[in-house]
Amino acid sequence: MTISDEAAVTTEPVDDSAAITAEFGSPRKTIGLVLVAAAGMYVMAMSMSTALSLRIASVAPDTKDVIYSRTVSVGALLMLVVIPIVGALSDRTTSRFGRRRPWIVGGLAVALVAALFAGLSANPLIIGAAYVVLVTAMQAAFNAYAVIPVEAVPDAMRARVMGIMGLFGALAYSGGSYLTGALVGQPILLMSAPILLAVLTALPLLALYRDPVKAKAEVPALDVKALVGGLLVNPRKHPNFGWTWLARMLAGIAMASLLTYFVYYMIDILQVPLTEVGAKAGLLTLISAPISIVFFTGSGWLSDKVGSRKPFVAAAAGLMALALVLGAMADSFTSFAVAWCIFAMGQAIYLTVDLALCAAVLPDAKDAGKDMAVFGLALSIPNIIVPAVGPTVLAIGGGGNYALLWIGAAVLCLVGASLMPLIRGVR
Repeated sequence: MTISDEAAVTTEPVDDSAAITAEFGSPRKTIGLVLVAAAGMYVMAMSMSTALSLRIASVAPDTKDVIYSRTVSVGALLMLVVIPIVGALSDRTTSRFGRRRPWIVGGLAVALVAALFAGLSANPLIIGAAYVVLVTAMQAAFNAYAVIPVEAVPDAMRARVMGIMGLFGALAYSGGSYLTGALVGQPILLMSAPILLAVLTALPLLALYRDPVKAKAEVPALDVKALVGGLLVNPRKHPNFGWTWLARMLAGIAMASLLTYFVYYMIDILQVPLTEVGAKAGLLTLISAPISIVFFTGSGWLSDKVGSRKPFVAAAAGLMALALVLGAMADSFTSFAVAWCIFAMGQAIYLTVDLALCAAVLPDAKDAGKDMAVFGLALSIPNIIVPAVGPTVLAIGGGGNYALLWIGAAVLCLVGASLMPLIRGVR
């Protein structure tokens, strides 16, 4: 990514609560509906990779690393193309059901069908193919859902809302780990239960949210050539967007490095049996849940209070880097749990405040769905890069080289933190 040195000054969006209420309804009602949906949507989004890792380990224990890595990489590669297109189409949807609702419903429906295929088959190839469809549809639904708080919540309240959503994410990861661990012996439920939970908790939002119906004149023209050409944001024209995106991708590599391989770390290094690894993963997230609660909610509130984003994001990246180094040196479950908790602090702050920072540097509100999907790619691309290089890195020195993988990711995370001063016009 090449970014011009001429950084355009971006000012914080001006709140217009009256206009928001007129178009979207009461922000407080919307926040409540969004948070109810978050409970299940985050369980789905944050537990499917664990479900896949357990599913693959049960049918192909000797080749699980390679099969899992390739499956995750292909899924992330497909999302790289599909998700921005879905985001742009969502911006241009003129359905009588609104712009976001049809894509949430459609994505969840496709994901559920694919999950059933993944649960019914014992063939790793079929499981992998079904998962690729599942994760792409799931992410399309999640991204459409995630646009709602960006466009329907005033900026002055946004970081707090993102913080609470992140809190749901932390708790959902713990609950999802226990859920998938308990369902290892029931493959159909293992793959489908998280999606069913998302459907259940999203129903109030789908039924009660005033998803604005747009006329054709109010949305960008559906020009296929222009749509494809405009999927990405030109960092020369929008340098704040570009630097924020790049920093987010580097932090995403750190997150993917830990979260993609920590289950196999427990199996390979800590010698945790497959039948117990789900419970151990759940224990890690349960231990870190109180920490996440404090840092998700506290960092969002404090960021809104002081009107600052960048220092929080940089500090969060530093904490994640430290945790990766400590995790790389861990030789027991207890020492790894300490590293995990420190990582939870950094990740909670990052996912809370960085999302508010992303919202502050959007080039055009009319393309919010597409541009937020592009920001989503900054966390999706690491899910291509890390699984693609992970098996090779882990194999260096005779295998199980988690130290090299995680320390390398820590360095990249610190590079991302160093980019914060380049983002101008936003504190």
